[in-house]
Amino acid sequence: MSTSSDWPSRPAPDDVAGRLRWYADVARWAPSKHNSQPWRFVVDGGELEVWADPSRALPDTDRQGRELVLACGCALHLLCVAVRAAGRRPRVEVLPQGHSGPLARVVEGGPWPTSDQDRALLAAVPRRRTDRGPLDATPLPPDLPFRLQDAAQDEGAVLRLVSTPGELASLARLVEQADRLLLRSGTVDRELERWHQHPGDGRQDGVPVTSSRGQAASARADLVQRDFTVPGAVAAHDRPGRDQPLVAVLCTPADRPADWLAAGRALAAVLLLATTSGANASYADQPVEAEQLRGQLQEQLALPGPPQLVLRLGVGGQVDAPPRRDLDEVLFSR
Repeated sequence: MSTSSDWPSRPAPDDVAGRLRWYADVARWAPSKHNSQPWRFVVDGGELEVWADPSRALPDTDRQGRELVLACGCALHLLCVAVRAAGRRPRVEVLPQGHSGPLARVVEGGPWPTSDQDRALLAAVPRRRTDRGPLDATPLPPDLPFRLQDAAQDEGAVLRLVSTPGELASLARLVEQADRLLLRSGTVDRELERWHQHPGDGRQDGVPVTSSRGQAASARADLVQRDFTVPGAVAAHDRPGRDQPLVAVLCTPADRPADWLAAGRALAAVLLLATTSGANASYADQPVEAEQLRGQLQEQLALPGPPQLVLRLGVGGQVDAPPRRDLDEVLFSR
């Protein structure tokens, strides 16, 4: 099982095959719902393809496969971060064979003048954390929200900040309402159970049952947090502290697979940039998952397009890295 201490070593500059393997090695650290890691990477000559892994889908809460594709978009962005850090320009073709083939194909283009920012983004990949505890955005650089918006826009999405008291209250009501609806359906608990990682079980995916504030504290949060704990588990994210995160909704122009892929690329860009400023992140995606409320979320917040996720950002606590599948489980050759 890989941990953040297993960060891959960079190959020699003249080792093309080693570089492709390294790009995939970086990309597998992308975020995904329930840490399901629903991607495969295929080396085909000098090309690297990103495929969705339907065996890791979440059919109860992601019936269309939207979040599966979004996660693969995150992996695609990390792959491109690695290519630029290696001094090459990534050339990306999205859905090169339509909906029946890979989600994306990446090849190395010409030389890329690797910058300090490129190196900082690469260094942020293993430091990125999902933190369900209190998050405080007040220590973050004042220009960070605008840079995050620019990063999302560069990937074809819109990061809509939710900042006024009225908007925050509307969002909080929708999150609470959606959380009740999803819990009442029973699908959330059933699906979560599949992805619980218990201490010592050795699994390489899923969410540790300690990665939560606990049931009571999660329900009291301004934006109700999803609770991953089980009876007897210690809620490692339950701590004192100011809970005043930067809240935003990531939107796309439309709601097709290409948009979901763009949302994933934008999410990864936002998360890495936030990590370079010392921020952790978590999500309040319940009103996006509850289809009957997704339209209300767009309408009440006057969003510019379909919402893809709700994001919380701020300085948090020391959070352990989730497990990672080994590279040989996700990388294949043709």
